[in-house]
Amino acid sequence: MIFIALMAALLMAQPIKLERGPMPVARAFGLKRTMGEAAFAADVDAVVGRLQNGRYQSAKTSGPCASPAEIAASAQLELVRRSPDPQAYARSRALAEAALAQRRALRPLYLGGAQVSPPYGLVGRMVARARAEPDARLAELYRRMAEDQFSGMDSLILRGFFGPGVHTTWEKGLDEGALAYVDATIAGEWCPMNVANADWLKAELRDHGWFKISSYGADADGAAWLIVQHARHDLAFQQEVVAMLEPLWQAGETKGANFAMLYDQTAHYTGRPGRFGVMGDCTAPGVWTPAPLEDKGAVDAWRTKAGLPPLAQQIATRSRGCTE
Repeated sequence: MIFIALMAALLMAQPIKLERGPMPVARAFGLKRTMGEAAFAADVDAVVGRLQNGRYQSAKTSGPCASPAEIAASAQLELVRRSPDPQAYARSRALAEAALAQRRALRPLYLGGAQVSPPYGLVGRMVARARAEPDARLAELYRRMAEDQFSGMDSLILRGFFGPGVHTTWEKGLDEGALAYVDATIAGEWCPMNVANADWLKAELRDHGWFKISSYGADADGAAWLIVQHARHDLAFQQEVVAMLEPLWQAGETKGANFAMLYDQTAHYTGRPGRFGVMGDCTAPGVWTPAPLEDKGAVDAWRTKAGLPPLAQQIATRSRGCTE
């Protein structure tokens, strides 16, 4: 009994590490039993939240992109924390892997120009624009946007904004644990893609300036903004672009709603209040709360100027995605 107690204490004293990849499933469930579900979940949240994987995490991220071993370990632990036992874990993991296989089959088809199905309409439109565009710079910009949108068409775009019941076809029917496994696995794509896209765009902006709507059209402006917005690994770059776009959005040369999101996002991650009420967090099931604001009384005026709906409408929409 003393030996068992000592082993349990030792397990609890050792932080969960991801760099070696997934641990044996029996060991993971043993750790969960030893620590207790709440403590285990908190540790998983902590270690996964520190990964630089490109998703929208509440924690600040830094350092290199998460390794494949870290991504695989995070997916395993996200599923373990949501599974009652190893048997349920195995069932959910098999369903998740089957869904991921369907997604892998769709990727080269959709990005190669095949006819897409909802909700991948924007992916198809950007691929078509890239294939038809004679300007090599614009074609590359649209290609990168299509890839970005395909990679994000899961929890980031659908479930995160429109609620837990909204799914792509390939992920329908997955339970909570399987969805968490899928999300963690897909997260491994984001950081390398975001770094490559940001590096490419930096060079373009240095040589040619912003993709102004009057010169390149709204699609090019939106695609460039998307790359910047997803460059969470490079806050300095995002701040440089905010300064670049400040005079452009009021002149109609970049979309106001996009500027508002980037402005508030950079403010949030530098510890400053936002202006447009774009950023926020789920503070209770069914409740999304905006981050601190520069001026609560002026927020709807700023939002109207940027082409955004009233803040109350955004709160109602985002609250539908708050399930925990």
